[in-house]
Amino acid sequence: MSFTDDKQVPCFAVVAEGGGQKGIFTAGVLDSFLDQQFWPFHLKVGVSAGAQNLTAYCARARQYAKTAIQQLTTNQSFFRPARFFTGGNVIDLDWYFQQVRPQGPLRFPTNPAALDKASNLYVVAADADSLEPVYLHTWHENMHENLKASSAIPFLYRQGVEIDGRRLIDGGVADPIPVRWAYQQGARKILVIRTVSENFNGQSPMLERLRPILRRAKQSPRMMEMYVNYQRHYADALQFIQTPPEDLEIVQIAPPTNLRSMVLGSSNEVLKYDYLIGKREGRKFLRQWLRQQRQRA
Repeated sequence: MSFTDDKQVPCFAVVAEGGGQKGIFTAGVLDSFLDQQFWPFHLKVGVSAGAQNLTAYCARARQYAKTAIQQLTTNQSFFRPARFFTGGNVIDLDWYFQQVRPQGPLRFPTNPAALDKASNLYVVAADADSLEPVYLHTWHENMHENLKASSAIPFLYRQGVEIDGRRLIDGGVADPIPVRWAYQQGARKILVIRTVSENFNGQSPMLERLRPILRRAKQSPRMMEMYVNYQRHYADALQFIQTPPEDLEIVQIAPPTNLRSMVLGSSNEVLKYDYLIGKREGRKFLRQWLRQQRQRA
């Protein structure tokens, strides 16, 4: 662990990619870490579903992220595609976060001692006007609004989330894999948890299929601008991962094949399957980690 001016500088970071319900894979990976009490990370940075997973990990809330994805994101109150054509929200984040607040039926197990400022958890959102990334320091007092902002998929949750006078939307638009930012904060080893294969190029099959519809929609130019911005930053992140600076080591955990889950609209059976894939890949990483530690000892 390195220090600068008596201030701890993060040297080992975990970065969790978003991906909607595909985040069930990340939930499996992180639950395998919790099973083994593996929490060596000085900095945690998550985007959208990745941010929600890392929040549960920081709170030591084993299987909570899995339960939330399976119970809430499959509920018809949360996801109704038909609302896209009636001007409503396809995903109802208001309803979702009502369920996980202290008075909700799936209350997040907030433990101030486990999820405080010193947890060094950052949630990535995007400024809705400039499309610049916003990195939100997150702990138990502000986690609900920060997570909501990071998960506010443009045009599916139309109003975004206002924080400190800025309207924020899903962080994947601006920095889908924030490895470069983690490095700039001082990380010199980064574990990246992906929800797609390592060679995914950032093209969204969902948006590609929606192109004919978008051409007829009033929001089409802005949506395409966001999509292009996302692709550009995704390509930049991949290049950074493939050719990192000499003083940085990057390790990835990614699905060995395409997940069965979709971003939205997956069945519980499919989600359970991909969760178990994540647990398997997490255990595989831990075995390799322990083997390396023994070799260095």
